[in-house]
Amino acid sequence: MGVTKEFVIGVDPGKATGIAVYDLVSNKVIEVHETQNGIKGFKPVFLDLLYDYNADLSHVACENFTLRSSNKFTANLDGVKIIGWMQGEEYGEAFPEPSQHMQLTRLREKKDNYADSPVTHMMKQAGCKIGKGHTRMGLSVAVWFAAKRLTHIPTLELLKPKDS
Repeated sequence: MGVTKEFVIGVDPGKATGIAVYDLVSNKVIEVHETQNGIKGFKPVFLDLLYDYNADLSHVACENFTLRSSNKFTANLDGVKIIGWMQGEEYGEAFPEPSQHMQLTRLREKKDNYADSPVTHMMKQAGCKIGKGHTRMGLSVAVWFAAKRLTHIPTLELLKPKDS
């Protein structure tokens, strides 16, 4: 029997990249980071987190980037470069589409109130700065991975809509 992993590191890649560490034992966000300057800013912070949280005890998930006409594409491919580097280095067990994790965590633009999202509540409880939302999206990816890929029951419970 293998070692049970304790953390999920979620990544929202781009020129500004959000990274979040989700603890599967406490079901809380431990820390978040927003890096600038694409892969150059992302890589050292990500590698430090893998070291700090022991790569053998951490799952890694990264939001995918699919170029399509509906994207508000402005000729910046930093997210694609980060994903390519992660895949080349064999980091990342899943690369969900934005719609997959955002629907589950109730962070869809024009459909959800971000303040009602369980991810927003988790970040506020932990005292994390949300800023422009890159870190919140990184946590959304981590929570999606825990719920959908690991079928982590405590995370699924966190995501259930509260009865009014």
